[in-house]
Amino acid sequence: RKSRTMLPNSKTEPLIDRCEDDGHHDDNMNNTGRELVTPLICEQNTRNRVAFDLPSESETEPETSEDERGGAYNVIDDTMSISIAGSSKHYCDPANHTGTVGLLGGISIAVNTLTGPGMLDLPATFQRSGFIPTTVTIIILCGLTSLCSLHMANLISKIPHNRSFQKEVEYSEAFKILGGYKWFIITQILFFLCIMFQLVASIVDTAQVVDEFMGYYFKEAYSLQFFVGSARWVAWDQNACLHSDDVSADMSNDVNFSCIPFDRTTDSSLILSVGYILSALIFIPMSVLDLKESIVWQILSFIVLLVISVQFMVAFCSQDFNVENMSWWGDSYSHLFGVVMFNFTVVIAIPAWLYEKSPDVSVHTVIHSSSVISATLYIMVGSLGAMSMPNVAENMLESMTSGSLGEITQMTSSLFAFFIIGLGIPLFSVVARLNLVGSGLCSERTGNILAVYVPWTLSWMLYQGDAIKELISWGGVICISFVCFLAPLSMSLKVAQNSRVKGSINVFNGLLRTRKEEIKGLQILLVLAVISVTVSIAGLGLSEFWYHDNN
Repeated sequence: RKSRTMLPNSKTEPLIDRCEDDGHHDDNMNNTGRELVTPLICEQNTRNRVAFDLPSESETEPETSEDERGGAYNVIDDTMSISIAGSSKHYCDPANHTGTVGLLGGISIAVNTLTGPGMLDLPATFQRSGFIPTTVTIIILCGLTSLCSLHMANLISKIPHNRSFQKEVEYSEAFKILGGYKWFIITQILFFLCIMFQLVASIVDTAQVVDEFMGYYFKEAYSLQFFVGSARWVAWDQNACLHSDDVSADMSNDVNFSCIPFDRTTDSSLILSVGYILSALIFIPMSVLDLKESIVWQILSFIVLLVISVQFMVAFCSQDFNVENMSWWGDSYSHLFGVVMFNFTVVIAIPAWLYEKSPDVSVHTVIHSSSVISATLYIMVGSLGAMSMPNVAENMLESMTSGSLGEITQMTSSLFAFFIIGLGIPLFSVVARLNLVGSGLCSERTGNILAVYVPWTLSWMLYQGDAIKELISWGGVICISFVCFLAPLSMSLKVAQNSRVKGSINVFNGLLRTRKEEIKGLQILLVLAVISVTVSIAGLGLSEFWYHDNN
């Protein structure tokens, strides 16, 4: 008799624990001739925990494709229901849910998650860090995030009766089921902070570009400035900003220099601009929709991204390239890993997408395609923009909306802010709400407050000035690195070492065929992720030390 693994109904016991095999094998065969584990009998003990058997090492087979492996391992009685840490969800009930999001929708969601606000800082990053280091970093993190996403999907497929992703299992809930309640708490907090960084950066970038657009076309942009016990409307004039005492003659004569709206208003801590209000009126209603309800907007955002990116590259190529704007190796690397890592956040959208995807959509195709498309856009737009715009702003749209690249590019820059960065706001809000509500942590109303209204409120404090750069760097290193890289790899390694349950995703595409090889591959990936994070933290720490030491 094989030992059983216990499903937890307490706050401390994970789903997967170490199991041993006594050599017993079932003789049943499925219709493909493969050895099939006998359907198991659910047992209920006095602590309301359910036991189920795991297949032995000899019952697992070499890695095959997703479709070929479905249902061949860990077959569990359909009558069994599981109560996990107080959750009312039944993970082993026969599921009637069938996703409807197709291939285009899946790629759109993944690419829109990848092309977030961190993309706007890439031309400046290419100028600081050079073409070769920045390009190599993008390629390395692109491959790493693809494998992390596949491992995250594979983890979710190991949950009982979820090989086809018919159960709604969100990010933190998967860690609770497989790792225990401590993993759930840690991932829930860091996942929320990770989304919060993305939301605040997206909101601030979008609102600032809208205000700058209004300042250029309508000569002035307006905001409501709050004082103690009073408030008043103030105007921002782009021309007055360019010729103010705070801007040197060289800066004002630079056609690519652009002022940040309202960033020099220092006598008030709160600024509510018209651009901010317009952005909120447009994107907050979209943020309370479900993922499948917003899929049309995500597809539209993806198409607009491709069209505008091509227009950007054409506009960059029409300028006189100056190789002095971007060196091969660069001279500053402190923010390199943090900024690039801030872009590769597709893992956060994987659980929600798996539940809504159509059964005929390949997980590999969506993840690999979206990663390659995004990395190509990063390199092309970032490097061409760096060579064509000297002293490019941290937010490249601020330089492009100045009109130096022509009126068409000026208009498409504003469209980019709305359709790519702006439409990423509802996507991040939906994912954050699903992770909170799906795990039973709060009601949908509370989830909307935390995932939709709180980020818009907090964005006020970061609207003025250039603090968004530090938010991207530190937020990318601390929270995103754990949620999108370290946590999926660590849990995948733990489950691979302590159980023989196989998921439905062939992560390494048949290159690693045995369990021992898979564990070794996971260890290498985890070491690579740890090195990347360590380099990022060290770079940012040294940069901060140098800055304070010289000031």
